[in-house]
Amino acid sequence: MVKFNEVVPSANDLMGVKAVWGRSEEAVMCFGSRGDAAKKDKGHYSQARITAEKAQEQPYFVTIGGGKHIPEGLRGRAIELVRTTGAYGETTAFVKGTSLRTRLEQWPVAVVLSEVYAIDGEPLLVDELGFDDMNILANAYDRVMRYSEQIEALWSALKDRNVSRRWEVQLPSGFRDPGSVKLIGTLYPKLNIKSSEGKKVWKLSKAIERDASLKREVKAQNRAKNGGALCCEACGFSDMSDGMFDAHHLQPLAAGVRESRVDDLIVLCPTCHRWAHVKAPDLLSPLTASEVAEALECQLSD
Repeated sequence: MVKFNEVVPSANDLMGVKAVWGRSEEAVMCFGSRGDAAKKDKGHYSQARITAEKAQEQPYFVTIGGGKHIPEGLRGRAIELVRTTGAYGETTAFVKGTSLRTRLEQWPVAVVLSEVYAIDGEPLLVDELGFDDMNILANAYDRVMRYSEQIEALWSALKDRNVSRRWEVQLPSGFRDPGSVKLIGTLYPKLNIKSSEGKKVWKLSKAIERDASLKREVKAQNRAKNGGALCCEACGFSDMSDGMFDAHHLQPLAAGVRESRVDDLIVLCPTCHRWAHVKAPDLLSPLTASEVAEALECQLSD
């Protein structure tokens, strides 16, 4: 868990806000078509493209519960902080879940999100964050909007609040942030571990796992949560010895896209660390700690 301002150091780094119907289920943010959906003309992709373009300078925005589909319990709440890549295209190219695809039919274009953070407490704009009204969401129902004074106020209200990475909201398998604005077709490009770029990313992610300061910090945080002992965050194995545990980079494909932080790493025992990579469909898209735990539980019950 980190502070909001550790992820977004200033209000100038925020693209703006967008109204959403709830918490993220997959790593996408969707928009309506502004052109001919059948012809897939320039207007069709415009809202997704504009968001991808803005993300090159201001990749983060805050999602706020709003619109007719939002559960009343989330209306007006600052729900998540998300980071946008430059990849945009058809929603169906990025969304895996069949039921979610159906629900998103009226929003046929999307950008891919590389990071999703839950905002601690999902505070209400009015009452908890000091806003008098919901005007910050004006025109933000199908685009990311930025009213400078209100964004400054929002950042100030959130800057010291904890945010926690939602690692269960995974990037599409093998997806690598293109690092520029890129229209994706029906199939998004995957980074092959055997390619020169794939090998470079893998090597960099391993170097991050071995980084002495990051490794020391993530293990110190783990000890603080577990009474001084280290504990594998997948299987629960616990021991006092530092050498019995590895630091595991949760998203190798993000290596090099931005500077890694301690919240990009978790503590795993060597067995679970290998499970996370070897049992995954793609070495560069490892299993989450919960997926490793589920796999081990299934194996033990067989």
